[in-house]
Parts: sequence; structure tokens; C-alpha cells
Amino acid sequence: MKTKQLYLMVFAFFLINNAAELQSQNLFENETTFQDLDVSLISSNTIDLRSYEVNLDDYELEYSVENASKSITENDAQEIVLNYALSMIALGVGFGFNSDQTLWCLHAEYYLRLAMLKRAAIYGALGASYNGSNSDFISTSLIDITLKVLMFAQLVKQFQQVRFLYGLAGGYGFGKEKYEDGFTYDITRITIGIVLGFQIMLAHQWALMIQTNIFNYQEQTLKSGDFESKTFSRWGLINKRNLLAFSLIYTFANSKR
Repeated sequence: MKTKQLYLMVFAFFLINNAAELQSQNLFENETTFQDLDVSLISSNTIDLRSYEVNLDDYELEYSVENASKSITENDAQEIVLNYALSMIALGVGFGFNSDQTLWCLHAEYYLRLAMLKRAAIYGALGASYNGSNSDFISTSLIDITLKVLMFAQLVKQFQQVRFLYGLAGGYGFGKEKYEDGFTYDITRITIGIVLGFQIMLAHQWALMIQTNIFNYQEQTLKSGDFESKTFSRWGLINKRNLLAFSLIYTFANSKR
């Protein structure tokens, strides 16, 4: 009897022990599955974040293409205005040659910007020069007061340092004409011409200018005592009875840039 009870107790203990082990194993597997599930959820969330779609309609973006273009245009216009100085001063020399004469001059001019266009500027210039001519029998020397209205324009947008200039010039001169035998005349001269030339920017404040009158109309009066003679002439030749003038330009406005 005692032996049967012992077997029953051992068998019951064996069943209880197996049941406990199974329950422990199930709990361990459940915990492992739960951890795996958490990892998979995290991975899934990470993938979702990378593919997350944002609705731009939910946000107000303060951006306008028109405003952007306008801003760029205004910046370009401002840069062009800065490139064309408000005022300039020019100092230089000039030379000219023909079959029987050599022409020369020393000149100074002040330029003031009168108007701005899209890629050009209009300048007015007031200048003075000491010029003359020499030949085998006659030499002249005059002081000229000149007034010019010139257009300065960029030839190519990519080369802003080179500008083409053209316009009108007028001058009033007075001086002496002296012959080889010592006889002299008082001279007064009025000149109107069409100017053509180039301006080459060397730095922010410095430039080189080359210009000449490609067409001239001139009235000249000679006086000596009671004698007076007037002559009228016009010509349209480059460097023939014309001066080719070279100037070094200093720009005042650009010094503040």
C-alpha cells in the first residue's frame, strides 16, 4: 500500500514538474515574441518615417517667384547704377596727323551722369583743353572750352568693363595763329562734332577713355587790326584734321563701394 502511494506521489511530482517547466517555457517564448514584436514595430516605424508623406497644403510658404525675379532684377539694376559712376574726371592728351600738320592737345573734363537707361548711361561733360597745330609755315595755339552729351553703353553683358560711347560735342576756342615771318592772327573758333569712342574699366575707380570726332563742322575767324576773315569747313575723317584723345578717368562715386 505504501509502495503504491509512493509511486503516486512520484508520478504527481513528475507531472507538476513538467507542467511548471512547460509554463516557464511558454512565458519565455512569449517574452521573446514580444521583444521581437517591439523590434519589428520600431523597424516598421523607421521605414514609415522615411516614406512619410508631408502635405504642403498644411503649411504656408512665404515665397513668390515674381518677388524673387523682381529682387534679382533690382539687384542687377542697382549693380549697373553702381558701375556707372555719378561723376568722373578725365585728364589726358591727344594727337592727330595729316599730310602737312601735326595736332596736339592737353585736356581735362568733368563728367556728370544725367540719366540711367537699362544698360547705358547719359553723361554731360564740361572740359577745357590747350591745343594747337604745327606745320612748316604756320603754328596755332588755342584754349578750347567744350561741352559734350555722350551715351555710354555696354557692348556685351559679359564684358561690363568695356563701354561704347557716342554723342555730340560743341566747343569754343580762342588763341593765336603765327606765321613763319612773325605775322600773327587772333583766332576764334566754333566747332560742333559727332564723338565716337570707348571706355575701358581698369579698376573700380579708374578707366581709360579713347575718343575722337568722326564728323566736324567748324567756323573760324581770323583778326588782325581791321582785317577780319571767316572760314567755314566740315569733314568726316578719323584722325585727319581730328584729334585722337586719350584720357585717364577717375570715378568719384565708385570710391565708396
